[in-house]
Amino acid sequence: MPRGGVSPRLEVRDRPVRNWLCQHVHAQQWLKRYAGVVLLIVAGIYWSYQYAEQLGIETIRRAAVHRIDIYDTALKSELARYAYLPSLVNLNPEVVQLLLEPNDAALTGRVDQYLAAVNRGAHSDTLYIMDVQGNTLASSNWDQPYSFVGINYGYRPYFQEALSTGSGTFYGLGAASKEAGYFYAERIYASGKVVGIATVKINLSKIEQIWQRAGDTATISDIHGVIFLSTQDRWRFKSLGVLSAQARAAIIANHQYDAPGALEPVGLIMQEPAGDTANIARFAPKANLSPHAPAFLTSRFLLLSRAVPDTSWTISTLSDITPAEVSAVNVALGVGLGMTLVMVFILYLLQRRRIVAQELAAKENLRHMNEELERKVARRTDALNRMNKTLELEISERRRAETVLKSTLQELVQAGKMAALGQMSASITHELNQPLAALRTLSSNALMFMQRFEFDEACQNLRVICDMTERMGRITSQLKRFARKSPTYLERVLIGPAISNAIFLLDARIRSGNVELVREEPEESVYAIAEPNRLEQVFINLISNALDAMAEIGIDGLARARVLTIIVCDEADHVSIGVRDTGTGISDEVRNHLFEPFFTTKDKGEGLGLGLTISIGIIQEFGGTLVAQNRPDGTEFTVRLKRATLWEDNV
Repeated sequence: MPRGGVSPRLEVRDRPVRNWLCQHVHAQQWLKRYAGVVLLIVAGIYWSYQYAEQLGIETIRRAAVHRIDIYDTALKSELARYAYLPSLVNLNPEVVQLLLEPNDAALTGRVDQYLAAVNRGAHSDTLYIMDVQGNTLASSNWDQPYSFVGINYGYRPYFQEALSTGSGTFYGLGAASKEAGYFYAERIYASGKVVGIATVKINLSKIEQIWQRAGDTATISDIHGVIFLSTQDRWRFKSLGVLSAQARAAIIANHQYDAPGALEPVGLIMQEPAGDTANIARFAPKANLSPHAPAFLTSRFLLLSRAVPDTSWTISTLSDITPAEVSAVNVALGVGLGMTLVMVFILYLLQRRRIVAQELAAKENLRHMNEELERKVARRTDALNRMNKTLELEISERRRAETVLKSTLQELVQAGKMAALGQMSASITHELNQPLAALRTLSSNALMFMQRFEFDEACQNLRVICDMTERMGRITSQLKRFARKSPTYLERVLIGPAISNAIFLLDARIRSGNVELVREEPEESVYAIAEPNRLEQVFINLISNALDAMAEIGIDGLARARVLTIIVCDEADHVSIGVRDTGTGISDEVRNHLFEPFFTTKDKGEGLGLGLTISIGIIQEFGGTLVAQNRPDGTEFTVRLKRATLWEDNV
């Protein structure tokens, strides 16, 4: 028997079984190895695809962020171009007068013409004004079939917001023209009271045209998600999602989108987030897409959204992610092939050359993509620079307009001075004629005394002549100082001397009108922030008005004393100067128009109606206030100015 106790015949007979068992075990091991390798390759392909796709989508997202920055800047620049129009309308006195006198047909026609001219110059869509009830009184499209005149827009959100907060915005279809536009409204004031609303309508269709020329797909939606600007016409006034019943009711109540098929969802389906404010999305199979819509909208795409600052709008761009998917597939295939070639060393070298070639092609493609992106960035930058230059030109034009306005105000103040001097001319002439007559008599007497050698009497007459010429010199110098033009330079001003200078110029009128002058001032000197010459002009206007009011005493049959009282009060941080008279007072109707230009209660030819208008403008320029109130025995005008300390030289 052989060694080991195994029969040779049995060993030969068992060898096939052993070989079969070995082969079976080896096959199972290879199957496990192959299965592990295949799973590893599949995992590597999946991971590389996901990673490459995320990188590609991130690149597309950054490019979309840059585009959306440009769109946001262009939109804000377009809106800012017209934001000054309501304030410009508020400066027109005829607009304010129409709101106070809405039944004046001639005035309405002039305001319509003015609004049409401003609208043409600004290239806006429509410019119109409404009273506080929302009734349109005048409009730039007054002569068009869809004129806004006579229509009540009190239900519109921009009107209600402007009435409550001062300004309001809104985007929607026009109630008359049925044309979409952006509405911007501001209050109109008269004597510190809101009397109406000025509104400008802007057509933003040029924004869509810019997007279409750039070949982009973009939208702007409101707070409810309703699209009102889009490169796809079929999406306009559709909603990104399903609207709530409350949102739908609010839109319908405001008549915001009165168009067929409005407020229906466009069929947008969000799939997964792709970074800040970005999502991978697609449209439902039955989505209402335009025949000219880009091909990528029928599959997955990148939706990037951003809120437009200072509005409730959201701007969105839709970007094709097919290049990222193709690039991810290429990367996944390369990784799969690379991992597969590890198993076969011979094919590894061939596959390695292929991978190198693919990498070089990918780098070349990436280089071309970077060059194209740089060219796009350069074009966008040039467009932005041109837009900035245009904006700078508009700003310079506005500054020139402000300079002209300030110059006009200076001329108006000087005209007020000349009018005041004209009113005082009669009394000042009388004040100078008496000393001149006396000078003639005294000179003749002095000559006679000297001929008689009576030198003492002659010297006495000469001293009187000197005193009278000195008084006449003070009057003329005061008039010259008051009449000269002076720049607006705020400084520390003594209130007492300013009042005395004004009283000195009106002294003849005070004495000829038998007016008792009462001055109540603190013992210590009181300083305020003002400009001396203009402050004296305000005091002259107020005192002159008080003398005019008391000139009628006795006409109504009531015997009242003519008393002019000037009271100076030194408060904590303000100085108040009150000018009281014992006249007939101010009616409520007159008080509503008291500070309006060219409004006067004097007889025709006795006043221009600019005194109080100029006075309140000067005081407001000093940072103070001017108010009027009735008293039991007359009227009081009170000026409040900022108090100045002793160590303040100027402001």
